[in-house]
Amino acid sequence: MPEIKLFVCCHRQTEVPRHPFLCPIQVGAELADMHFPGFLHDDTGENISTQNAAYCELTAQYWAWKNVKADYYGFFHYRRYLYPDIQAKRPYIIKRAPDVGVLRKLGYDGFEELIRRYDFIISKSENMYVPVHRHYADAPFHHEKDLKLVEQIVQERCPEYVDAMERYLSEMGCYFGNIFIMQRHVFQDYCSWLFPILEEFDRCADVSHYGLQEKRVDGYLAERLLGIYRTKHQKLSILELPRVHFLSDGRERMIKQTVGLLLPPGTRRRALAKKYLRGAAQ
Repeated sequence: MPEIKLFVCCHRQTEVPRHPFLCPIQVGAELADMHFPGFLHDDTGENISTQNAAYCELTAQYWAWKNVKADYYGFFHYRRYLYPDIQAKRPYIIKRAPDVGVLRKLGYDGFEELIRRYDFIISKSENMYVPVHRHYADAPFHHEKDLKLVEQIVQERCPEYVDAMERYLSEMGCYFGNIFIMQRHVFQDYCSWLFPILEEFDRCADVSHYGLQEKRVDGYLAERLLGIYRTKHQKLSILELPRVHFLSDGRERMIKQTVGLLLPPGTRRRALAKKYLRGAAQ
């Protein structure tokens, strides 16, 4: 049977349901006051744990790339997982904090069969009704100059990706979260492409004046690079699956579920509402 490892990236100690595929991993472990018991840690072997402030969940991805052998590699967040609903219309739903029962209702008992059928499973794209490049430039704590620098690096280092990059950045659908599942050969190829680009960005960019949120820039850029990679490799067998966002606070969950009913993710009216609220806040 293939070995499937779905790493759940956690920067705080949290409950991760016991499941054969789920592997909780503490990110930024080298910088933390303590190692979470029962977790994997991204500061063993070859790692970039100390760069977690900029790389976010990518420190777990790098660690797995350099230190773990598996047939399938997946990356979730402690509050965001993929779930196997191929008929889903929306990019995500909201549920209470995860446990074995919640995962069973989400279809996890049959997830392995679905995973084995594809080279690459990615989170469902969310239509933002503005091109990906523009969305990045306008998003809070993002800077357009950073994405432009990455575009320049791709042009210089990976000219075979330029068409896919231009195509993806001009589209409306964004792939958020650095959440995916890949077969080994795809994962190895993706990491071998991604991390040198980010390393070159780190060498060239000046982020010394950035605040804490802005300094997560490598993680933000990787979300867009994942979309570029997906656009380039159309010949792979690819599946888009929805995300489930977990909220333990009942009141917050009810509010967000209500907003989701009135303004469903991926719809034009949600995008217009966000645009209106941004304008009102300025």
